[in-house]
Amino acid sequence: MSISDRERAYCKFLDTLGFGNSDDFSLFEKAMRHTSYVHEVDIPIECSYERLEFIGDAVLKLVISKYLYLKYPNYKEGILSKLRGEIVADKTLAQFATKIGLNEFILLSNNERKSGGEHKQSILACAFEAFLGAIYLTCNFDRVEDFIVANFSCDMCKIEENIEKINPKQQLQEYTQEISHSLPEYVLVSKTGSEHNSTFEMAVYFDGKLLAKGCGKSKKNAQQEAARNALEYLKNEGLWKQ
Repeated sequence: MSISDRERAYCKFLDTLGFGNSDDFSLFEKAMRHTSYVHEVDIPIECSYERLEFIGDAVLKLVISKYLYLKYPNYKEGILSKLRGEIVADKTLAQFATKIGLNEFILLSNNERKSGGEHKQSILACAFEAFLGAIYLTCNFDRVEDFIVANFSCDMCKIEENIEKINPKQQLQEYTQEISHSLPEYVLVSKTGSEHNSTFEMAVYFDGKLLAKGCGKSKKNAQQEAARNALEYLKNEGLWKQ
């Protein structure tokens, strides 16, 4: 693809996303230059996406922080941080980049492309953040915010729906320590099945009171299930808020 063909295709891509009226195509182009590419074509490292990635990362975290803060007024800081961490993780951002087709425009060195660089989560995530940085600098914060919420709210909701799967043992421990500076206690109730196909049942207690039980193919999995059931019990009793 020649430079003119690339610019034509990229401008069409930007137009599809609602940024076709931008008067600074060069900044969006910079957002697609991986460091391996600028080294290969021998242009300054400042021409890569690293600086735009820096500002895009900050803007993304602010947008997600605001989104979660307003959507979940009862969630504590720890839970909000865990949710944000899941949303801004490389795996999630790489999926976002692929979803909108950004991966088609990332510029890589020949060696990086041969090694499958266009499929690497870290590269896709960095390019996505750099792209957000370009939106912010050519448009404004509101445009970035609208773009993220409009395009990825469904994906973020899927992550939010799984919040109780984010290490329930840790969440239960945070709750008990806040209440009485003590830890929950896990007790093996039973082990059934053969040696190579066992099922464990664990009970979790707090201050001598049984909160819940859980089963799993390992003690660890059974403890996680018991903790998850304990959190559900505490939530239903109005004793725990996420």
